Amino acid sequence: MTYMIDRYNYSYPVPGWFNVDSQGQLDPDEGYTEAKKSLNLVLDEIDRIKNVENVQYSNIYLSGFSQGGIMTNYLLLNSRNELGGYIAFSGYVFDHDFPSNTLAIPITETQKSKLDSKKDYHILATHSFNDEAVPYNSAAPSYSYYYKDYTDFKLLSFGYLTHVLPEQPIHPIVKRWLKESMGK
Repeated sequence: MTYMIDRYNYSYPVPGWFNVDSQGQLDPDEGYTEAKKSLNLVLDEIDRIKNVENVQYSNIYLSGFSQGGIMTNYLLLNSRNELGGYIAFSGYVFDHDFPSNTLAIPITETQKSKLDSKKDYHILATHSFNDEAVPYNSAAPSYSYYYKDYTDFKLLSFGYLTHVLPEQPIHPIVKRWLKESMGK
């Protein structure tokens, strides 16, 4: 059984959950506050689904596109419980512990501990080389840097897409990945 948290109807433009500048970086004045508020709203909704529908956390999969992909990574690193898996479409790694998303800064012991505690999570990320909204050259290195030691992390890159989430080729890939992650 699949549960979808559908906050918006996906008509264009879709409202952002937190403010970012034209480079995709958080607005320093309100970005963290808004991101944390969004994080807690989604975590509370996941808990509600688990309790009301009597579903195990391991049967809940979270995904998001663009800012939703960024939030998916943020939720992965801050989840109260391990979910079945995480799928980030056209996002990058964002977290309070990694505020600048800059790869030149070595990972601290606290950051390493946080990453290591989640290294067995099922994670799929997709990104286009031609993504103009969330550039590939900032997203892919963040995944490679932070998730490099993860046992079940896959980054699938596409050359001909832009900042869109088309059914093809994404749908069959996600379907196959979900079957593998669920052990079916």
